[in-house]
Amino acid sequence: MTQKQRATVLVLPTVIVLAVIVIFPMLFSLYVAVMGYDIRIPEHPFVGLGNFKNLLRQSEFYNSVYVTGTMVIVELVAELALGLVLALLLLQLPRARQLFQPLLLIPMMVMPVVIGYVGRLLFEVRSGPINYFLNLVGIESLQWHSSADLALLTVLILRVWQWTPFVMAVLLAGLLSMPIEPYESAKVDGANSWQIFTHLTLPMLKSVITLIVIMRTLEIIQTFDIIYVLTMGGPGSRTMTISLYTYLT
Repeated sequence: MTQKQRATVLVLPTVIVLAVIVIFPMLFSLYVAVMGYDIRIPEHPFVGLGNFKNLLRQSEFYNSVYVTGTMVIVELVAELALGLVLALLLLQLPRARQLFQPLLLIPMMVMPVVIGYVGRLLFEVRSGPINYFLNLVGIESLQWHSSADLALLTVLILRVWQWTPFVMAVLLAGLLSMPIEPYESAKVDGANSWQIFTHLTLPMLKSVITLIVIMRTLEIIQTFDIIYVLTMGGPGSRTMTISLYTYLT
């Protein structure tokens, strides 16, 4: 067996798995998109771009795009900022890292549905602990997930809390893999901490941050579970994401 044939044999299982879990669903989605597909009837007539035309006529679709876009921007900024701060702190505290890193990763391991139910309890108007502490400092109880002004904020708080540990873990791995020589040279040249951070750390983290942005954007676009449990897209359509809109229509 030649080296090329051996490489083909080694890669083939991965190609087959990708074809089954990625390519086939993608092709089937394209098929459904151009057909009058209804699971209640056996016949599925070809409609071409008709489904897309109907979609673009609905104002609710544009609202779901706006909500999803808002979530992408807010979550990326908040998670990257908080994740970077936590990663830098753990980098400077090796002993604390062994204890706190596993604890900080717990929210990421919890199912989104569970996060949604926990959010309902935490932000409950009458008996929730969040409003209880607000009352202690003289602030009236807020209708977090049932208020048109606060519902999306409530979802964002829960999602940032859940996914910041993931961003932190990836950034920390990137920081730990950096060579130490450039930092030693920068200190010898008299660079301060801010200059080292902006001219060394951030540029070397560029590829890691790009990976995080891609992975998190794809996940945020698919947000469904937590909103379905917490707000069902409401009040009105204030938390209606693309995934939830697709499911409900």
